[in-house]
Amino acid sequence: MKNFNWMKIALMILALVMAMPALTGCKTAVVAANGSQTVKYTCPMHPEVVQDNPGSCPICGMTLVETVNTVSTTTH
Repeated sequence: MKNFNWMKIALMILALVMAMPALTGCKTAVVAANGSQTVKYTCPMHPEVVQDNPGSCPICGMTLVETVNTVSTTTH
């Protein structure tokens, strides 16, 4: 009986570990096709504002923050 309980616990843990990729979205970041990352600047409040150089947001005036562009792919 005791072995059966440990087996059930082990199977539940294994099932959770196997399900983790599905629960976390299965996303992996891939570097840009030419092998380099590009630096862009975006507004924390307006993510649609993206510029090549540092500066301020044309909508609210906040300082743009640096982001590194990577290509995101979904694998199943």
